[in-house]
Amino acid sequence: MNDTESAAVRRTIDREVELLMSAVNLVASGGAPSTMVVGLRLTDAVIEIVRPIAAERGVVLEPLWGADEDTADVRVHRAGTG
Repeated sequence: MNDTESAAVRRTIDREVELLMSAVNLVASGGAPSTMVVGLRLTDAVIEIVRPIAAERGVVLEPLWGADEDTADVRVHRAGTG
């Protein structure tokens, strides 16, 4: 992977972490009982980053893989409301 590709991957991870953290914050604050973040491309990496923070806040991340497994949606909900 060259520097340009690495930078693109890093930007994608940063953007997707930001989206997922926004969803975690929304659910943790009580603004919504659950929400979805759809079309993530680097789901595994993003969940690894966000999951510990979500768990501290009582929020669960549930990846829902599409048929092609290139992208995934993530259901974000409070623990115990699965």
